[in-house]
Amino acid sequence: MKYLTTLAVLLATTSLASAASQDNESFILQAGKKNTALVAQKNGDNGQATLQFGKGNQAITAQKTSGTDANSSGTLQIGNNNTAIAAQAGGNNAQGTLQVGNNNTALTVQANTSADLNKSGSVQLGNGNTSVAVQSQGDNTQNTIQLDNKNAALTVQANGAKGGNNNSATIEAGVNNAAVTLQATTGAGTGAAKDAAGGDNNSATLQFGRNNVAVTAQDSTGTGSGANAAGGVENAAATLQVGKKDVAVTAQGGARSGKAADQTSNDSFTGQFGNGDTAVAAQKNGNNDQATVQVGNNNTALTAQKTADAGTGTNGSLTLQVGNGNLALARQTIANPSNATNGSLLAQIGKNNTALASQGETGLQKMIGANLQATVQVGNDNTSITTQTASASVSNTSVTAQFGSHNVAITSQH
Repeated sequence: MKYLTTLAVLLATTSLASAASQDNESFILQAGKKNTALVAQKNGDNGQATLQFGKGNQAITAQKTSGTDANSSGTLQIGNNNTAIAAQAGGNNAQGTLQVGNNNTALTVQANTSADLNKSGSVQLGNGNTSVAVQSQGDNTQNTIQLDNKNAALTVQANGAKGGNNNSATIEAGVNNAAVTLQATTGAGTGAAKDAAGGDNNSATLQFGRNNVAVTAQDSTGTGSGANAAGGVENAAATLQVGKKDVAVTAQGGARSGKAADQTSNDSFTGQFGNGDTAVAAQKNGNNDQATVQVGNNNTALTAQKTADAGTGTNGSLTLQVGNGNLALARQTIANPSNATNGSLLAQIGKNNTALASQGETGLQKMIGANLQATVQVGNDNTSITTQTASASVSNTSVTAQFGSHNVAITSQH
């Protein structure tokens, strides 16, 4: 998918312009009725091509360079009443928009004063789809593919001095799905050698169903300089929705002691195969791994993970819900400068089960032990609450299994 933006390059070079040219190049081809194409170019090194086949299509392209870096844009519309708007400022911006169908809308905004490239690709094969992409500075890559009707996708990517890479891929193959991806990465200060660097953000959202909502927010900002530097962590999130009216929210961020970026990572996977399920995952400071799988209807899973900005503490969480109306909450926290490990498994097979697991290490001394917890509930109306708090050289382990109806289990370990 990262090669979708080659559409911009191929179309924008239709006039066979030289890459070294300071001229503005524009090519427009229209076949049909009542199509509109508007192009505004300033300062040279802008290339654009617009092809329209159908009726009532609108394409607007505005390009302005600064310096010697180039902008390239390509728009291809096949159908009726489609709208494509591309705005590029600065340089090193490339965008391609392909619309096949009716009443689709695509908006791409790119602003870049860096030497790194912004790449945007939007493909709409259906009717009534909306895609919005906003990119600032460079090292941003965005690809959106919409394969059915009335889907909406919003991607916002922001980069700065000593920032990492923002990568976003969204595929919507359904109806009335909504996907929002927000990514930010930048280093501290002015980007001097002693300043902390920003890390990488990677997001993939796949929606195959109806009325699903997926929101991913990633922040990998470096802070401080010298001895106080903390580099941004690497964030990776994947969301798969196959059903109806599912909601998935993922938030990732944090920094790690030291000026280098991507020392640790937040990794999250959410898979929803049902209707009306809700999954929320929040991760901070890296060394966090979580997976949530929901098979059924009206299930709710909440996962919160936080590690210290130093040490090697690790949080790992797996939540599996097979049934209807289940609630699972997992909270994991490791304090500074702990080297602990929190491991949590919540499995619910049945209806209206509730499982709450809270694991924390709050002491100021190093911990060599671990909190390990597993809860398995098979049946209806089961309730399980587990709380574990460890200190130096102490390891807590808890296993709760309930098979039947109306069971209640409470475990607390310190």
